[in-house]
Amino acid sequence: MSRTSLRALTAFGFSLAVAASGAGAATAASPKDSDRDGIPNSWEAKHRMKKTSAKDARADFDLDGLNNLQEYRFGGNPRDEDTDNDGQDDGDERFTRTSVSRADTDRDGVKDGDEDRDRDGIDNEDEDDARESCRADDDDTDRDRVADEDENELRLKVGRADSDRDGIRDGDEDADGDFEANEDEDDDDRDRCGRDRDRDGRDDEDESDVFGTVASYDAETGILTVLSRSGGTISLPLDEDTEIKVDDERDDDSDDRDDDEDDREDEDDRED
Repeated sequence: MSRTSLRALTAFGFSLAVAASGAGAATAASPKDSDRDGIPNSWEAKHRMKKTSAKDARADFDLDGLNNLQEYRFGGNPRDEDTDNDGQDDGDERFTRTSVSRADTDRDGVKDGDEDRDRDGIDNEDEDDARESCRADDDDTDRDRVADEDENELRLKVGRADSDRDGIRDGDEDADGDFEANEDEDDDDRDRCGRDRDRDGRDDEDESDVFGTVASYDAETGILTVLSRSGGTISLPLDEDTEIKVDDERDDDSDDRDDDEDDREDEDDRED
């Protein structure tokens, strides 16, 4: 083999090496998106995702109907089912064509969840409650026993358990003055999503409620003694957070007696 032909083969081999190297560079992961899942490393790090696993892009951490790639594209938070706290889950926002990250998309002063897109008398935030999983429906960020989607209806803060800072948890207050605690406002008979860990037929959120007849009260100790419906006696220490609802049966009996007297008087008048 001549020297000239050897140099030619060497040159050809070098060009192949360059071509092969170039092809590898074209398919290598970008420093901004290591796993090539369409989501930048910085965004994945911010939301505690793995920048070396493309599976994260297809996952739906908060069960709101949007996968993590869609959350990134639409400006959502992959770990918050309702990014803008308007009462409507991010996945439902895409269905109603409202913004995932803006609570009042049309800027009319009404949050998206409180609007009625199809004018059927049901707010957007309540349209899909029957189809949602309990985890998706009853998310309670501040653990005040009022679901996040109901906080804005009652003008409460999603991230603060005691919105008005009066020392009483939002769930125990009665924002609309209807004598029903906020935590029970959206319950239909028994909340379908209510947890009942001891399986006694009462939701955990209602376990602290006591029903019975007041037997006595000690003003010095602040102890209220109640005869429960089951026949037992319960002693309850009262404080400023204790909520008492009274159903005075004596008033009902008195009303019945008055009605009976009125009936007798009417009969006497007819006989006369």
